[in-house]
Amino acid sequence: MNCCDNQLPQQITPHENEVFKNKELRRDLDDKIQIVKQLPPSRERSICITKLQEAVMWLGMDLKRLNEPNPYPNSKDPSNTTIEPTADGLKL
Repeated sequence: MNCCDNQLPQQITPHENEVFKNKELRRDLDDKIQIVKQLPPSRERSICITKLQEAVMWLGMDLKRLNEPNPYPNSKDPSNTTIEPTADGLKL
């Protein structure tokens, strides 16, 4: 994350603000996932990681609802054998 990631542009629409906050929350959740992954493993922590990953996924679905472009345009092509990294650089 660079120094300006948490700064909103001066002129931003409510829709753009919602998208920005959504993406910011996805990054924050991914940071928490990485912290939990550094702890000694347990069944409870595995469930915690799964639920945080699920929250990130649902926020991604919310971006879809907000009509954000699909960052994986070839994902529905069965002949595509490439697994692309997450569009927003999450480690999950």
